[in-house]
Amino acid sequence: MEVKNWIHPAKHVKLIEGHEKIRHYIHAYTDGSKSGSGVGSGIAIFSDKNLTATLKYRLNGCCSNNQAEQMAILKALEYIQYSKEKTVPVYTDSRITLQLLQNQKKHTHIIEQIRTKVIEMEEQDWLVEFSWIKAHA
Repeated sequence: MEVKNWIHPAKHVKLIEGHEKIRHYIHAYTDGSKSGSGVGSGIAIFSDKNLTATLKYRLNGCCSNNQAEQMAILKALEYIQYSKEKTVPVYTDSRITLQLLQNQKKHTHIIEQIRTKVIEMEEQDWLVEFSWIKAHA
């Protein structure tokens, strides 16, 4: 992504953790993987504790596991942004992605797309919360 398209450092993605006691209507669980059979992203969307959508995306075999994790987050945000509920926790097992979102010196294409989407949603009164969860838990 070209420098002119980077998000201004004053507008940054906030990681909010430890809000498990707050009741949310929508929850997004994301994951990505790379194996000998391919690269893919998966998303599970829950509304009021009921599974309402599962989304799967096959990525190019040249993509990394981290790119698959990041694509899952981006696609989850794109899917839920038109919901009536305006708060969503996004759960991921990718610490690397969460660290990249916080690091204003890192500007990969998908990370910038996630940042842009979160800021766009915040401008529409959304609160997007990112939480790390242990893999395979």
